Amino acid sequence: MILLVPTSPEVPRFHRPTWGASIVVAIILLTSYFLLKPTVLADQQYIDNYHTLSEAGLFEENESEQVYLARRPLLSVTISPKSWDLERAIFSNFVHGGFTHLALNLIGVVAGVRICTTFIPFACTFSIFLIGGTLGLLFSTLVSPQLQNEFVPHLGASAGVFALMGTYYIYNFRFRTTYFFWFPSRQGRIALKTSWFFFLDVILLELLLSAGQLLPKSIDGVDHLAHVGGFLAGCILAVVLRSIQKWPSILQTRGEFLYWTTFLQGRLREAGYDRVQAPYVGWMELLRINFFNDLLKTRLVNHLAKHPTRFTDEELKLAFRYFGPTYVRLNTLDMSSLIRGLVKNQRALPEEWLGRMPYDTIIRVSHQLTQTIEDQEVLLEFILAYRRAHSSNKKLDRKVENLLRRIQTLIPDQKRALNG
Repeated sequence: MILLVPTSPEVPRFHRPTWGASIVVAIILLTSYFLLKPTVLADQQYIDNYHTLSEAGLFEENESEQVYLARRPLLSVTISPKSWDLERAIFSNFVHGGFTHLALNLIGVVAGVRICTTFIPFACTFSIFLIGGTLGLLFSTLVSPQLQNEFVPHLGASAGVFALMGTYYIYNFRFRTTYFFWFPSRQGRIALKTSWFFFLDVILLELLLSAGQLLPKSIDGVDHLAHVGGFLAGCILAVVLRSIQKWPSILQTRGEFLYWTTFLQGRLREAGYDRVQAPYVGWMELLRINFFNDLLKTRLVNHLAKHPTRFTDEELKLAFRYFGPTYVRLNTLDMSSLIRGLVKNQRALPEEWLGRMPYDTIIRVSHQLTQTIEDQEVLLEFILAYRRAHSSNKKLDRKVENLLRRIQTLIPDQKRALNG
């Protein structure tokens, strides 16, 4: 058995999701369940009586069955394909057919509300849950073929949960998520790109199951169409919200956004930095708040590569502290461009950064620096600098020495090819 559960976007501790908002929504769902339990039990008894009458052949015409089902108790608070209005569609989000149904949705709601607090306030989170869930349920009632089950209620918080999932993907799609993983022999936490699981969670899983729901006999009793409708609604609502907020695409958390809009932009304007220095100062300030933000790092890397002579050695040293091994592995091309620009302009690479780069990461960068003949000397200088930074590591020094020999034998041949 393998378990992989998202717990938080990969952010610093003080940006991580909080539990307060999710507990409030969980209490609302629990309260609604116990208040509506008599209605749910009455509906179950009503349907049991319907099956008894049907088996006894007391329904002579199909119309009389539909009339009987149209009066089922749950339809006073929920919707069905042949019986719905907006008020009951909203209320359907808080109705559950049993405690198991409620428990599963509670897990999703607590996780979804909690994880969205990294980006948006509680009022926005709850609104997306409610509006997205309502639209998802309405979507399901309008799309699903219920020719023989026109008065089957569509209910539950799962559409709202998927609306929160859609919101999370809109806000964190280009960043990383921390997952709790469990294997029989090992467990712990791992950070993976959020986009990798978008296709597994949504495209592969829910769309396939929703297609199955469109078949004459559904493959299970879960309302997958409501999930898809809720997810799409959550995505649209999140895009609209980000547009209203004027949220810059390079920012990940609400903390960064508030710092950027309420303080940092104004301070940069007042300080009178030029067009080259201002982005550096602003992005460095934001990285001090969230040092996991890879989009900010990439902006910074490309900016330094574009202006390799405009920054002091100390400024380069401070910037390179944010370019850890994981970032370099995931963004090797950008880092290679920066290293190429610095070496060609005879700028020293920060020794501290070279000292914490593992050998396999250096090989990745080196591979990018072998794409053109002109870069061979850049590669040689880069490897020599790496060797100096690890001069005390004899085992690694031997590896680097062998690599240098191979590079040095290639350079004369490639120079001749270039000249001839």
